[in-house]
Amino acid sequence: MTDPAPSYRPDRRISRPIRRVLVAGAAVVALSLLAVPANAIVVFDPSNYAQNVLTAARMLQSIDHQITSLQNQATMLVNQARNLSRLPVSTLSQMQAQVQRT
Repeated sequence: MTDPAPSYRPDRRISRPIRRVLVAGAAVVALSLLAVPANAIVVFDPSNYAQNVLTAARMLQSIDHQITSLQNQATMLVNQARNLSRLPVSTLSQMQAQVQRT
């Protein structure tokens, strides 16, 4: 009988230089995962900052206009109350009748 052909068995061990490269690569990957997360890095965008400052200035201006408008309305109500207090009592019944009709 003839001997069967020897079967080929590749060497499954990894050589030392390749093993060192793999260990170094794994260490780099592990250290990069432990690095500072991206959301902790501060980035300053001057154009965005300028836009935000302009928006805040416009809001303050709008609030100032609202305050002025409310002051004017309060003054108007005080003047109306003063004018109503000067009316003679005889006109009260006429005004009440007009209000009820509307």
